[in-house]
Amino acid sequence: EQILVPPPTGSELSSEAVNNLKVKVALLCVCLINLGDAVEVYLPSVLTQEIGCDLQLTEAKQGILSVVFYSFYAAGSFVSGWFANRIGRKKTIIISISLAFLVSVLTALSHEFYLLLVSRAFTGILVGSNCAITYVYWAEVSPSKEMKNLGVFMAGLSFSAGAGYTSLLAYWTLSTLGWRVFFVLCSSPIFIGPLICFTFYLDETYVYLRQQQNQANNMKERCILTQSAETTVSYLTSVPDEDNTPKNSSKPSTAAMILIAQLSFVYLVNIAQGWGLILFVPKVYSNYNVQVDSNSPNCSSVFGGQFIKMALLSGLAPIAAETLAYIVQFFVSLPTSLVFSSFVSSVSFLLLSVLGVQEVLISSEVLMGIIKAAFAYLNLTLWFYMMEAFEPSIMTLASVTVEGFSKLGALIGCSLVAFLSVDIVSYTMCILGALQTSVASFLWFSIWKN
Repeated sequence: EQILVPPPTGSELSSEAVNNLKVKVALLCVCLINLGDAVEVYLPSVLTQEIGCDLQLTEAKQGILSVVFYSFYAAGSFVSGWFANRIGRKKTIIISISLAFLVSVLTALSHEFYLLLVSRAFTGILVGSNCAITYVYWAEVSPSKEMKNLGVFMAGLSFSAGAGYTSLLAYWTLSTLGWRVFFVLCSSPIFIGPLICFTFYLDETYVYLRQQQNQANNMKERCILTQSAETTVSYLTSVPDEDNTPKNSSKPSTAAMILIAQLSFVYLVNIAQGWGLILFVPKVYSNYNVQVDSNSPNCSSVFGGQFIKMALLSGLAPIAAETLAYIVQFFVSLPTSLVFSSFVSSVSFLLLSVLGVQEVLISSEVLMGIIKAAFAYLNLTLWFYMMEAFEPSIMTLASVTVEGFSKLGALIGCSLVAFLSVDIVSYTMCILGALQTSVASFLWFSIWKN
């Protein structure tokens, strides 16, 4: 029997238009935050040697300065979920962005190594917090699976664009303005827009969830209990009380925890390889330049057009891979894509370790570009899979856990590159890639069997 649905009133149409606009603004803010986070992540690749030259730092201190950000980034990813569940996603993002803005200025004014070290540690905590929670915010505010995947895709492109932007900005301004002005120009202007929007315009995601729940209740009252309405009601398993405190009505099952652990390890190795390249590429260029010109100063071992190549490796290659991943997810299962990208990354590192860093650098640059593309492909595919596999009530736990372990991978990869030789790093990454492919294959087999 066909049920006549009353047409929406003017107030309902107005409310729906406002919500749609807020969703679009939220997507723009998520993209800008990821852009700014990427700038902070890639800063050590272009600034460490310049800072070391200015402050007369030893190689050991330069290595510590490179990895301190990534270690505290991991800590920020872990603790952000606790704060977000108590004060809300919106407040967590506002606080982390505001403090990151202030700390970046403090970093630019630092003239002592230990003050610089502390400021970079605080920046790592703050950036790690907003990076993890922005994905949670988007998962809760997006109205459909298609919008969720589109948001993850756009955020991934923004992160890759931020990597290329950092290298290009260094090419244009680092030698003329100095590293302190360059530091302020990087992420601080990018965070201003999201900070204003989250402070004065966007709502807490609990408000969106309550509005969707009210819409579902209105549909029930109008006697249109279609399958979509039932799905909407069952999907919103964690609706807050009136004081905006979320209910813990759904606890993760054992299977969900095992899946989170598997994804965490795959992501850990992927970030170790991908983020390790952040310092690996300039180290390769540095070794090559010193071989070509033994009189070149240590603090100027990466220069000129090599910043352009770094922008291509860190920006263009991942953007192409993420575009491919977004298209492929409509035709190929996500676990299959995870296994494929893990295999490509591990094989590329194997070839890099076998061939070694060539004097001409062409083969090394091609392989590093392939590794960077495989890293971006797996990264985006993993987030697609998480958006599909976990309910909103579990997404916070999954996102914070996977992000936290991935940043431990970043610490491992960047530490290897900072303190070990290029050849040893290549062999170690190859072994990690083989383990990653094994775990991803087991994950694929488990999903296929069930």
